[in-house]
Amino acid sequence: MSEEIDKEKPEVVDETPNVKSGGVFSRLKNKIKNKKKQKLQQIENEKLSAEESKRVEEKMEEATREVAGSSSKKKKIKNIIFFIFNIILVAAILIWNVYTTDDFTPLGLFKINYNYILAALAMLAVIMFIDVVSVHRMIYRKTMRSRWHLSYKSLGIMRYYDAVTPLASGGQAFMVTYLTSRDVPASTALSIPIAKLLFQNISWLIVTFICLIISQTNGMGAFISTTSIIGFILCFAMVVVLLFLSLSKKLGMKLVAWLIKLLCKMRILKDYDKYYEKVRSVVEDYQNIMKEYSKAKLDIIYQLVLNILRFVCLYTIPFFIYCAFMGFDGSKFSEFFIFSALIELASSFIPLPGGTGMNEITFTYLFKTYLGGATFWALLMWRFCSYYFYLLQGIGIISYDTIYGNRKYRWIKVRRGLQEESLDFKRTQIENFRQERDKRRKKQKKLTEKV
Repeated sequence: MSEEIDKEKPEVVDETPNVKSGGVFSRLKNKIKNKKKQKLQQIENEKLSAEESKRVEEKMEEATREVAGSSSKKKKIKNIIFFIFNIILVAAILIWNVYTTDDFTPLGLFKINYNYILAALAMLAVIMFIDVVSVHRMIYRKTMRSRWHLSYKSLGIMRYYDAVTPLASGGQAFMVTYLTSRDVPASTALSIPIAKLLFQNISWLIVTFICLIISQTNGMGAFISTTSIIGFILCFAMVVVLLFLSLSKKLGMKLVAWLIKLLCKMRILKDYDKYYEKVRSVVEDYQNIMKEYSKAKLDIIYQLVLNILRFVCLYTIPFFIYCAFMGFDGSKFSEFFIFSALIELASSFIPLPGGTGMNEITFTYLFKTYLGGATFWALLMWRFCSYYFYLLQGIGIISYDTIYGNRKYRWIKVRRGLQEESLDFKRTQIENFRQERDKRRKKQKKLTEKV
């Protein structure tokens, strides 16, 4: 996981229009270079106003405070408690699986087809690749710099803190601070996690809505169906409100004020002014992002397609896990795909990190009939792909940066600064040489004329 920082070198672009010489690829290359130069010039010209700069600084300070609060001793104790609760719950499912099935095998992991486990891990790798491509595109379109390593590491940081905070709400602030620490402009760093969340939620609703409709026709369990419907309604309402707020500023803010007043009267919230200002700031960010993306419809389609593919891969993993224990059965694919969507819907409104509790219970409830004594081992594999992997990945990234990555990045910044100074010095020397040469030529010309 080495940090990649691109060197900014001046590009010599042939601006001659409609160049006929050369092949098709050379003309296409010149066209791409010209577009990139225009985009860089556009980015340079987009200077933030004093008011916008102040708002960005306030948002950065707020993100920094959230990061500091999430790193506090109290938060760490809560995360440890949640983790212990998850271990106890998994242990309880193990005991229940032992006593309710006759075919439970203590060493069940040694009697499976590992080719299907590799297929499940391949799906996890594809999910990570799609997420990285999505973030990379967001960084590139705003900075015109290709930074794949930064895309991966910032995403890993966000996923880790999403996995250890209730309702997956803590990762955005950490992603913002990480991006800004790697020289990404503050306005861009603020917009990336918000846009990522918005596109991901819209894609998730599209996929889960189809699965929910199919599940109702197949007569799934009443408990799972009810909790899944509740989760879908709550998430759908949230996305609709956010889209409505971003499209209608005046009516949106009136709706925000009304909702916060209602929550204050219900004693759910205490400080109206505090929460109103915080929500208003989020609404303004969404409005700016939607305004920007409304001019780039291809980017909207690009992000939605990527995220839909992400959820398709995610909901395919339980099928491969089933095949590892019970053998391949293609007729189960669509059923398990729908089960996976219902599980995530049912746990989406549980205020515990990673949907702890509801994820394990719904998975066991839905898959026990098919897996029998292998249910516990299948649950462990599935939770590794959907939860534990992100914890381990985040710990790895944070440890690497603490031990080596941050120090290396500081050195690279110094080296790049020295290289830029060297280039400036070289350009200055060349310019001085040209000026001296012009003076000598003029002087020589005058002497020649006198003779």
